[in-house]
Amino acid sequence: MKLRIISLTLAGAALIFLNTCSKDDEPETVTDASGNVYDTFVVNGKVWIYSNPRTTEYSDGSGILILLYDDVEWASAGPACTIYQSDIAGLDSDGSMVSKYGMLYNWYAVTASPGLCPTGWRVATEDDWDDLIDQLGGETVAGGKLKSQRTDPADHPRWDSPNTGATNEKGFNGLPSGYRTSIGEFYGLGFSTYFWCPSEYDPSFGVCYFLTSEDATMEQYYKRKRSGYTVRCVKEN
Repeated sequence: MKLRIISLTLAGAALIFLNTCSKDDEPETVTDASGNVYDTFVVNGKVWIYSNPRTTEYSDGSGILILLYDDVEWASAGPACTIYQSDIAGLDSDGSMVSKYGMLYNWYAVTASPGLCPTGWRVATEDDWDDLIDQLGGETVAGGKLKSQRTDPADHPRWDSPNTGATNEKGFNGLPSGYRTSIGEFYGLGFSTYFWCPSEYDPSFGVCYFLTSEDATMEQYYKRKRSGYTVRCVKEN
């Protein structure tokens, strides 16, 4: 009888341990089709990749159109991605730019099949973002909790000062990757970032979410589908 009591006690302790260990304690790594390796974090049972994609290939290994330096080429392209092009102190090559801030994709690349996230992952949807924002206290404060705390004069990747409200509470590591407009111009590195969703507002505009150095908000916007923004990937259930 004593042996049975000890066995039941150990089993109960193990059950308590398993029940108190959430997915938040189980990070993993994932590799995309271009061979880039990413870390992850978990919020409310959803596994997110915590950095911006750097891939130039879809999940099946097929290439995404890139190197559209000409503004007209970019403005008229189908699915495409781009490297942020500008003279930024401390970033002296395309490789260093991508390694620090990731690639920028137009909405057509984000929604193209088979997808730019690794196999078994998907671009975060409106429901994913809204759930994350709710978990962090709402859109007036969630942006700060999602932003990296790295701020100028820290080395890249970094936010411009003041980086208001930045706490990186869940390890999302939101970075100011800037963007490329629908007519090819580059803006916002260090100051802001947009994250595409795979949904549309109308035939010309897609849905995205916005972070800025100047405040702690995270809000939904509608932007032209030919603009170049980043995304985040979520693991399929």
